[in-house]
Amino acid sequence: MGHFFKGPNPLHPAVWEGRLAQLTFRRFQPADVSQCLEIYKLNEPGRFPEGVLSEYEKFLREQSSYFLVAERNGQIVATSGLSYFRRPCFAVLCFGLVGPSDQNAGIGTASLRARLALLKKDEPVYRVFIFAVEKSFGFYERFGFGYFGGWKDIRGQEHPSGSLLISYEEAQKCRQLLADHGISVPHDEDQVPMREAEEK
Repeated sequence: MGHFFKGPNPLHPAVWEGRLAQLTFRRFQPADVSQCLEIYKLNEPGRFPEGVLSEYEKFLREQSSYFLVAERNGQIVATSGLSYFRRPCFAVLCFGLVGPSDQNAGIGTASLRARLALLKKDEPVYRVFIFAVEKSFGFYERFGFGYFGGWKDIRGQEHPSGSLLISYEEAQKCRQLLADHGISVPHDEDQVPMREAEEK
């Protein structure tokens, strides 16, 4: 798609060169809950709305989204989710978290690409959404996400959301780029769930 060669996007060297950490991605397992919650708690102060920790735990336990964990030296250093919403061509990223001591090391960059690599070949083009918080939205903008509108948390506070158009071929280039840097991602494309409505 033309826009991928005209500015920031997940494949543009300006946003990944020298910033891909050596990681292994695998699917989240129930035994990972405590470590994932700890990463969330470490990121929560001054960044995430109050009352969302329980929602995150519910997502993990019910696996209403497909969650990856990133491991380095045998330790979980990041977690991130992906689902489809209402239509097969609409994908939603959620809860992209990196432990504070491991930030600014390319792990978030790799986690974004790993989730894009899980898009199915069923659709030629996807619109990928992120319902972010103000402090993380700039990260997604660097990869070509444009402002899509505001969303409100359970306390009525508004936050930014963004969207990105990406083709299946481009998503697979994300997988190849990771592989070229020794980063493995499960071939779990068929395990990403479809959500028909927001969970309450």
